[in-house]
Amino acid sequence: MELIKEIGAFAGLAAFLGLALLAMLAFSQGRDIRRLREWAGSAPERDNERKEATSAVAAKRAEELRALEEARTAEQAALEERQERRQRREAGLPEQTRAQRLKGAFSGFGSRLAEPRYLVAVFVVLIAVAGGAIYLATQGSDNADGKRGQGKAATRVKPAEIEVTVLNGTAVAGLAATYGDKVERKGFQLGAVTNSSTSFTDSVVMFESGHAPEARRVAAALGISESRPMTDDIAAVSGGAPVSVIVGEDNASTEG
Repeated sequence: MELIKEIGAFAGLAAFLGLALLAMLAFSQGRDIRRLREWAGSAPERDNERKEATSAVAAKRAEELRALEEARTAEQAALEERQERRQRREAGLPEQTRAQRLKGAFSGFGSRLAEPRYLVAVFVVLIAVAGGAIYLATQGSDNADGKRGQGKAATRVKPAEIEVTVLNGTAVAGLAATYGDKVERKGFQLGAVTNSSTSFTDSVVMFESGHAPEARRVAAALGISESRPMTDDIAAVSGGAPVSVIVGEDNASTEG
């Protein structure tokens, strides 16, 4: 019995030491596992992933801000355009300038020019324009009084495509408005209706360079015999219209 007691005491001591050693090993393994997890969380590839995710979010945000800024700019431009149109109406001018009308007419056309069929069409048009220029150069052009080179260009232009300004060159009040109504009844596009800075004895139709055929067409429709290139003082009050009708004393008593 004494021997059994001694063996049991040694076995208990050995078991205690074994448990202590096992506990130390478990703590050591846990610490190593924790260190491995920390290292894995701060590994370079993890950093790259976080950086890429951050960069993607920043790029998306920048794109949203850019789109918002473009929308604000477009809204401001539209507001300014509306204000400009209102001011031109109040001044008796067309709502849009010739440049604005052309821009609106050709809006969206530029994006389609890259297509092969449109490139071919543009090439054909350029050839036609070049041929027409050569023909005009060989046939002559308008001289100073606008009576030469009648051509057929004016007949191809519709009256509604010809903008006409009407100026009162007399002291008779309301004469320009009367002729403005007559211009509109003839189908022409009415531009500014105002007074001339100088007096005119005879009525005349003036034209910007290259618009003599349109001027002759307007003159024929209104029964005015004279047409000539536009002077600087008339151009200054014509609002950009290529043709200006100046009503003189000879038509001061003419009714619409």
